[in-house]
Amino acid sequence: MWTVPRPEFTALDIFEICVQGIADAAKKARLEGIREQIEQAETEFDARATATELHLVVGANTLAGANGNATAKEMEQLYDRHLARQKSRGREIYDKIMMAAAHGQCPFCGHLPVSTLDHSLPKAQHPALALTPLNLIPCCKDCNHNKGTSGPNSPETQFLHAYYDDLTADRWLYAAILEGSPPGATFHVDPPEQWDDATSARVRRHFERLKLARLYASQAGRQLQNIRRSLSNIYEAAGADVVSADLLERSLSCADVSLNSWDGALYEAASQSDWFCNGGFRA
Repeated sequence: MWTVPRPEFTALDIFEICVQGIADAAKKARLEGIREQIEQAETEFDARATATELHLVVGANTLAGANGNATAKEMEQLYDRHLARQKSRGREIYDKIMMAAAHGQCPFCGHLPVSTLDHSLPKAQHPALALTPLNLIPCCKDCNHNKGTSGPNSPETQFLHAYYDDLTADRWLYAAILEGSPPGATFHVDPPEQWDDATSARVRRHFERLKLARLYASQAGRQLQNIRRSLSNIYEAAGADVVSADLLERSLSCADVSLNSWDGALYEAASQSDWFCNGGFRA
């Protein structure tokens, strides 16, 4: 899980741009009448997210405004047609939010490329937040799909939020080498002792729901094959201890960039495996 800088836009910034694309005068007037609700929803979201209380944000099917009600469906359409759609009025903002992720990689998995925006609280259940930039997180399509469209109902069921949750200083991702031909690896979460139970549960749920163990394992097998030749040369020249040292150095180099990178965890596990360092990498 990586952090992402918070968007520089406000909900009203995006709302005003998107509403200008509405051709139906009556519909446009109704939507323009919910500005206050949009602004209030953003303020509450920020406060709740800061306090890790997004599960307390109450959803709604309609938004009562000065010119009549706006429905959840209308807010979803405003997002889909006037923000997310290519060449729409708001697409430039959409793209800027996506590009905020470091190296264009999904902050949820830290591996696949960003290709969409995820609603932290689903827009169907929270229409007032459909255009709120703090509720829009750049991510890959796989993580967006695996996360699903259900909102949290407790502190433990809140997904990690790239704008508010910074877990980059603590180590929690680990790997183990699978002995076989070819060799492989498994990945698991082991939260540090100083974390509270809710944070530990959230990280485990994040890891399981997004199927990160499977994603990382599939990449690990290929990566172990990629380094087989270099490890073989080291082994022939200097033996298993130097192979272990080389793998540990690779792990430390990865950790300098991201303490919980899957490849860093892989190299560390490989460096600690006597079987792997004694020629198992050749299997």
